[in-house]
Amino acid sequence: MSNDRYRSVEHCVLVNKSCSRVSIPVFCGPVNDSVIESLPEVLENNEMARYRKVVYSDYLKVFFERPHDGKTTIESIKLEFVVNQRNGVKGLVDSLKLTTLPSPYIQPPQERLTSDKILSSSSQVPVIDLSNWNDPQVASEICDAAAKLGLFQIVNHGIAPVELKALVAAARRFYKLPAEERSRYWKGSSVSETAWLTTSFNPYEESVLEWRDFIKFEFLPERDGFDATEQVTNHFKRMKPIANKILTILIDNLNSTINESTQQTLMGTLRMNFNYYPECPEPSLAIGTGRHSDINTLTLLLQEDGVSRSLYARATEDGDKWIHVPPIPGAIVVNIGDVLQIMRNDRYRSVEHCVLVNKFCSRVSIPVFCEPANDSVIQPLPVVLENNNMAQYRKVVYSDYLKFFFEKPHDGKATIKSVKL
Repeated sequence: MSNDRYRSVEHCVLVNKSCSRVSIPVFCGPVNDSVIESLPEVLENNEMARYRKVVYSDYLKVFFERPHDGKTTIESIKLEFVVNQRNGVKGLVDSLKLTTLPSPYIQPPQERLTSDKILSSSSQVPVIDLSNWNDPQVASEICDAAAKLGLFQIVNHGIAPVELKALVAAARRFYKLPAEERSRYWKGSSVSETAWLTTSFNPYEESVLEWRDFIKFEFLPERDGFDATEQVTNHFKRMKPIANKILTILIDNLNSTINESTQQTLMGTLRMNFNYYPECPEPSLAIGTGRHSDINTLTLLLQEDGVSRSLYARATEDGDKWIHVPPIPGAIVVNIGDVLQIMRNDRYRSVEHCVLVNKFCSRVSIPVFCEPANDSVIQPLPVVLENNNMAQYRKVVYSDYLKFFFEKPHDGKATIKSVKL
């Protein structure tokens, strides 16, 4: 009823070896047919209701039909319009003339990327010309960027600018569809077997939501391709050889080679997002994508031209300074993922990054994720453990690593830290 201004406390009771104990609670509750919802008085000034309406008898039934499990019951009625009604933040912006940021999206101060944390120059992001893959300087620049920042941009990669613009246009066309049409792809009930739409990152686990919707396309080896538009399929086909060449350079630098097993570990699965960041009434209070490192092997990101001050990368592993990664027409942003950092035993760096939003315009971005096959075992390569070098990470099956990442909110590099020895 207070829309989260008051807090229901989670609690438990321990027992004693030497004596028994009694306790006598009195429970004050609604009558069974009462409708429970946020009070109108707390929803003034465009504040969004955090919970859907529910009849108390139904709420009571959900609680008593299963074991005690924290605050799952109240979480089950949260986020009705944006998540449960499948509108996403795009639907929220389209349906309301927002002048203030709805409270579920207001980030705590420590999670906001303020100007004092941003380095003034973006020249620290390497831009690598791939017009001659055989030039030893290209390999040297790629390996150096992977080791230091964990991120770089590539130009003259062979994909025509008109093809990249067509893909951005396809993403925008999807988000211009009526909400009812977009909702057909909602995660959990999508009409497609290889594409699904959702909002934020993990809305049922996040205490604060991210200002983003995204549709994810998955390519699996056992399928012929994406269940998606021609533009998506063609982009995957164009990006795969570029990713393969970059990974070959990075693995060759370890005095190792890519065999069939390594290939499955590096790029056994490929996924692609159409990320959409609507215009935001108070961008300084929000985040488009929270700070995180990609858990996969390699990400190749297409930024939309003309929307600057969006993507930021952490400058150093242990500092809190961030570098702007500007959109360059025709360029692709490449960032190292956790899998390469683990396989390289910390000699390559998976970069922590985040996305800010804009008050005056929306933005799309299109990452392609190169990932291991789900049953791949991720661990440091034998070649990096020569000369008595100690493994910095324990073995982990990629499906378990993936599950841990997606079961919680974005939280920096907590996933890779969970397998650190």
